[in-house]
Amino acid sequence: MQRTFFYINGASEGAFPERELIQLDKAGYAVALSRVVMDAVAPYVAAAERPALTRLLGRIDAEDELVVLQLSALGCNARDVLATLLSCRKGKIGVRCVELGGVDLTGRPEPQAVKMLRAVVRMEAATRSERSRNGLQAAQRSGRPTGRPASLSAHDRARVMSSLGSGLSVSEVARRFGTSRQTVLRIRAAAGTPDFR
Repeated sequence: MQRTFFYINGASEGAFPERELIQLDKAGYAVALSRVVMDAVAPYVAAAERPALTRLLGRIDAEDELVVLQLSALGCNARDVLATLLSCRKGKIGVRCVELGGVDLTGRPEPQAVKMLRAVVRMEAATRSERSRNGLQAAQRSGRPTGRPASLSAHDRARVMSSLGSGLSVSEVARRFGTSRQTVLRIRAAAGTPDFR
């Protein structure tokens, strides 16, 4: 028998979510208080870090249904909400959102709202990638160093070259300086020393 659970994050009036329960009732749901689960975490907290939601998703059975008032109850951003919905779909859990008209967001064919969510996630990823690329190019144009900082100081790099010049092997130098062989090889290459291993 299918059961319906209700998840509320950040109840409006203290500990008892009276306003939220009225909204669920107006949306046509018969709410059993024993199936209402609440968190009181900030909206920017990821779904995986919402304790009541995590516990509920861990115990809810396949074919059961989860109802939320707003899409933001399922995660902190579009990517997080989409991940929650896909996890529920995989577990065969129906998810309905009152804000979106109560359509099953995990159903097949995929609802338009979920398609839109996927498009937003792709757009955000492309925007982040473009911003990162532009920032890197601007840093390179202005002469600022990019990438990971050097693991050894300029003084230590000079000592590495001195150690290599005194006949120590790359592996031995790496051990002495607590770094990798690859780092020692990069230092030697940057100094223009021939690659005699």
